[in-house]
Amino acid sequence: MLFLHAGSLTRIQANHHPNIGRLLQPRDFSRLHDTLDAGYKVGVDNDGYQGVDLPSFQRMLTSIRQTVSCCAAEPNLLWVLVPDVPRDARATREHFDALYQSMADLPLAYAVQDGAGDFEIPFDAPSLRGLFLAGSNDYKESQEMADIAAAGRARGLWLHGAPCNGERRARLFASLGCDSFDGTGASKFPALIPRYLRWAAEHA
Repeated sequence: MLFLHAGSLTRIQANHHPNIGRLLQPRDFSRLHDTLDAGYKVGVDNDGYQGVDLPSFQRMLTSIRQTVSCCAAEPNLLWVLVPDVPRDARATREHFDALYQSMADLPLAYAVQDGAGDFEIPFDAPSLRGLFLAGSNDYKESQEMADIAAAGRARGLWLHGAPCNGERRARLFASLGCDSFDGTGASKFPALIPRYLRWAAEHA
């Protein structure tokens, strides 16, 4: 698995490792071109846990488009997470339906939130490239989440789990077939980055 670290490119380079990538988000969006050009995989979150600031999100999308239009390393951009609502599958699907066509020029990810099984996962969206396995702790461990993850894997989608701040959660995401995860602990305490990289490598 990859550990997508929500930190600066300088910090990622200081912890260079085959299992490290970068997570960007509206409140901490910088040096995308340099990150891609350096060969790191990048996932782009939307800060949805704190409530998506749509103007900031749109400014970030403009910057992403300007970067990928001139960057030969575009395949390293894994996905951009369409705005979602934590633990609310209905609102998340409504957000996706309202916004994804305006973002269809980018590789997109859909957030799997509590109750997602009651709403059709938009597997047929032509720009869908990944599933962001979110939701409550109980939902992450549910059979429904496992079934949705398996369906995503069968379609060749990238699976990302969040958040992951312990080895037990890393094992869970590995069992779901995740390709990557992120964790806030390493952002707050950079000295913990090697621990996250160990989980990523051991449970790949």
